[in-house]
Amino acid sequence: MVDFLAQQGQLMLTGIIVTFISGFIYKMTPTGFKCAGRYRKKETAVFIYLGAAFLLGITTPFVHVFSSLIIEFVPALTIIGFFVLSANFIVNQKIRTWRQTAPKTLIIYVVSILLMILGVLLIA
Repeated sequence: MVDFLAQQGQLMLTGIIVTFISGFIYKMTPTGFKCAGRYRKKETAVFIYLGAAFLLGITTPFVHVFSSLIIEFVPALTIIGFFVLSANFIVNQKIRTWRQTAPKTLIIYVVSILLMILGVLLIA
C-alpha cells in the first residue's frame, strides 16, 4: 500500500511540476494565445504549443526522477503541504481575477506551510 501511494505521489508531483513549467512557456486565454508576454497568431501558437509539448515530453522523465527522490526523502505531510501550496499558486496564476493575496488564498497558503513544517518536525 505504501509503495502504491509513493508511486501515485511521484506521478502527482511530476504532473504539478510539468504544469507549473508549462505556465511559464505559454498561456491560453479566452482572447488568445500568449507566449513571452505577447499574443500570438494561430499559426505561431500551434508551433509554440507543439514545441512546448516536445520540450516538456523530453524533460518529464527527469522531473519524474526528481519527484521520486523527493518522495523518498521528504516526509509525507510536507509533500501534501507542498501539493496544496503549489496547486493554490497555480490556480491563482491561471485565473486572472483571483488574487494571491485574497484572505481565503492566504489561509490556504498558511495551512499548507504549516503542513510542510509539521511534516519536518514529526520526522526530526
